[in-house]
Amino acid sequence: MTAFFTLYFAILDHPFFPVTMIPLTVVDHWIGFQPWALALYVSLWIYVPLLPCLMVEWRDLVRYVFAAATLSIIGLTIFTLWPTTIPRPDIDWTQYPSVAFLKTIDASGNTCPSLHVAFAVFTAIGFERLLRKLGANRTLRLGNLLWSGGIVYSTLATKQHIALDALAGALLGATVAGGFFCRRVLVVLSGLTKLSALLLWLAGLPAPWVLALFVSTDGFMLYHLLAPNSQALCRVFTRFHTGQPEVWLTIDDGPDEHDTPRLLDLLDQHQARATFFLIGELAARHPELVAEIQLRGHEIGHHTQTHPLASFWCASSGRLARELDDAFPALSLRGERPRRFRAPAGIKNIFLSCALAKRHLDCIGWSVRSCDSIARRPDRVVARVMKRVRPGAIVLMHEGARLHPRIRVEAIKRLLDALTARGFRCVVPTQEQLR
Repeated sequence: MTAFFTLYFAILDHPFFPVTMIPLTVVDHWIGFQPWALALYVSLWIYVPLLPCLMVEWRDLVRYVFAAATLSIIGLTIFTLWPTTIPRPDIDWTQYPSVAFLKTIDASGNTCPSLHVAFAVFTAIGFERLLRKLGANRTLRLGNLLWSGGIVYSTLATKQHIALDALAGALLGATVAGGFFCRRVLVVLSGLTKLSALLLWLAGLPAPWVLALFVSTDGFMLYHLLAPNSQALCRVFTRFHTGQPEVWLTIDDGPDEHDTPRLLDLLDQHQARATFFLIGELAARHPELVAEIQLRGHEIGHHTQTHPLASFWCASSGRLARELDDAFPALSLRGERPRRFRAPAGIKNIFLSCALAKRHLDCIGWSVRSCDSIARRPDRVVARVMKRVRPGAIVLMHEGARLHPRIRVEAIKRLLDALTARGFRCVVPTQEQLR
């Protein structure tokens, strides 16, 4: 804090570039001066240090230090390159002698983004992650959100910042916290960007610029929803740790009464283990195959209830919950719930990360995609995989009627032969190997 404020006031007193006036919006006219909010404003100095005080793991504290330093450096860089100020509030300070000192604080500017707001939002996200990790109840988590929200409101009610300052600070704080603490930063940023577009429109920004800002994050969001193995919305494991020539063979879209029994025999011949990511409704039709997979020593993975390929990315939270929960009975015949999940074609959903965490499921991607679902020749499938396979690789294969007849079973048979010839073993990694 000492280093930050030393630099902050130096930049404040000696700006390198012309100072920009940040315009007022309708929100600033709605919120009048409220002296009582000063207590909330000052409480930031308790709220922010409280987070590292409650951390019990060294790596969490190190992550926090780097995140807080990153936020400070970004803020100071913006202040250096783009000094700002706000219109002085029309307040009769003689009516508020006890808080009249506020009129001299930061009088020269450097208001946008509000680092007061940035650190409040940054700390709120960090607290949410920590409280979830510690198993805190909803009351504590709600209290965290109310405290941070109160601090944000106080910056406007004490007239230390205006709406655009606060919004820019919230964007900055959420961005840094998302990068260090959680994987839902795109959702937060998308919402805040759209809100900022509306506020700028109210402040008089031309409509084309407002529209461009409003949709600016949509393409980026869509990419991370649809791109397999993208990490921005959900943690996806694409490799496992091993010092041996081992790979993880994963087989999607079963069980299949034609393919599954033959695949199990092939795996036995090679003393190989695999994870079968099964579709819930198919598993319910063939419980004997699910039982046989488990009996042979292989792992059952969760591949949704109906495999909604076209609509999974835009499914509501309720529908996503049904896709996950409805499959559990058929996939847990021996009382062992699946621990690993694979989304259809690797497609994400904005609610997926929370839904998987609630059900103690890890999202598994791949490092080698065989493209067997569109191939016509098994030798090309094998060549593609063997060209990319390395120790710790996760190999994606499929079974079922969606495959070309020449690919079904035969591609996996030839792949097992090729892996064995190269000295690779097919294993199912432990949880520790994924971390």
